[in-house]
Amino acid sequence: MPQRDSRMIVIIFIVTTLVVFLLLGFILAMLSLHRKRQQKFAVELERVRANFEKELLKTQLEIQEQTFQYISREIHDNIGQFISLAKLQLNTLNFRSLPSVKEQVGHSADLLTKALDDLRDLSRSLSSEIIRSNGLATAVELQIAQLRKLEFPTVEYEVKGEYQFLDEQKEIFILRILQEAVNNIVRHSEARTVAIQLNYTEANLSLHVADNGKGFDPAVIGQGSSSGVSNMNKRAEMIGAYFNIDSAPGAGTVVRLVVPY
Repeated sequence: MPQRDSRMIVIIFIVTTLVVFLLLGFILAMLSLHRKRQQKFAVELERVRANFEKELLKTQLEIQEQTFQYISREIHDNIGQFISLAKLQLNTLNFRSLPSVKEQVGHSADLLTKALDDLRDLSRSLSSEIIRSNGLATAVELQIAQLRKLEFPTVEYEVKGEYQFLDEQKEIFILRILQEAVNNIVRHSEARTVAIQLNYTEANLSLHVADNGKGFDPAVIGQGSSSGVSNMNKRAEMIGAYFNIDSAPGAGTVVRLVVPY
């Protein structure tokens, strides 16, 4: 009996040792697999980060180019015209008729004042300082005021809900999307009426821009690499917002942006 007990003890010891070694081997294998997965994840994460930074830089450059084009058009189409008219009037002064000179100089001074006002408004609309100081609502009101200076279209503006301050970067991107939408309306839509609405709810802020212009096919317009539609969509993606354009030839255009808090 003692000999049999000794054999049993030896067998149990051997089996236990094997189980322990098997468990250790399994744990080491799992640790090795986990380490490999971590390394693979780190490599993939670095690749995603590099692609994100690349896309972010590309988007920033596109936004910068769009901004430069916007400034160029504003200076050429509005401010440049006022200054050119003022110059023309000053060059055609007839000093033999003092009343006429006084009238022309006064008109030229008015044109130059208008040009300076437009420059000031352009600078304020492009600067993010107004958002930092006064928030998105004030910046949008300034944009509406600029749009109303044009002979067309008629602008309807409405704010619903209780105003809430969003993250500064979000508010800047919302303003840029609105500016792009307004710019597209002025340049392409031939609309007579534009309706802009900001709606603050408990969960999100929605921006709604609708016009009764000639409309377009979003699928065709979106194919352009420098398309304003593409840039608006990229900006929306960068702030985690829902973005949609509903349009068709002859049916006007509706731009919707929904930004979660």
